[in-house]
Amino acid sequence: MRLAQKYSSRLILILTLTLLTLPHLASVFAGPVTSFYFHDNSQLTFSYPSFQLGNFQVSAIQANQSSSSARIFSSADSNAPTAAGVAVPLSAQISVSGQQSGYAAFVAWVTNPFPSTLTLDGNVTMHVWMGSNASLGFLGGSEFFMGVADYSPTGSGQFQLLDDYLSSAGFGNVLTKSPTEYVEALEINQHQFAQGDRMMFFAGVGSNEQGYAFTIYFDSPMWPSHADIPADPALTLPEFPSAILIVTTALLFSFIPIKRKPDK
Repeated sequence: MRLAQKYSSRLILILTLTLLTLPHLASVFAGPVTSFYFHDNSQLTFSYPSFQLGNFQVSAIQANQSSSSARIFSSADSNAPTAAGVAVPLSAQISVSGQQSGYAAFVAWVTNPFPSTLTLDGNVTMHVWMGSNASLGFLGGSEFFMGVADYSPTGSGQFQLLDDYLSSAGFGNVLTKSPTEYVEALEINQHQFAQGDRMMFFAGVGSNEQGYAFTIYFDSPMWPSHADIPADPALTLPEFPSAILIVTTALLFSFIPIKRKPDK
């Protein structure tokens, strides 16, 4: 009887320890959806010379607070916007030449660094408010894009594009004149973020006419640009070690060195 009780106690202990340690071995799949809102916070800055990417030649890129074509804001978080908001005007000046020549401009936002290694799996739904009063000339066309990437400032590859969306190209202005919410679904497929990595969200417009002008709106209850991701907003649980432009313009992120500017 005592022997049976002894082994029964050991079995209960083993089962308990197994249940406690099981989360350490599991990946975090799509669960509750958390909205990461895009705010007008401090900005990141980078520069990169012209380079060849496949059959495309991409012009030099400069991103800073005064850039007309590339802006990156830090940081996206789960706090809903309460301020009056910001409207960032952009001009398509990033040249992409090759089989499909054009110009692009974009805005990006990054999350705070993840406190531990985690794997995210599931859909990321982007909600971006954009508008444009631009008039395009004969045979002038445009298309908008969105994407999500892994920004790893301490890793060997600083950017890894996870998924992107490119609208159908068409003649004329792809955006409406008044601010309109554009919603697209992207996918993260069992991607592991290292500790200290950030998730980057970006959106913009490409056109075959240089200087195409448009505006992206965010950080306001009127136009709460954000992304819905399958994750807890805190992402602090240590038991989850496996718990985040034209297409050619998006791909160039993997080659861009970035440094942080002081908060405004």
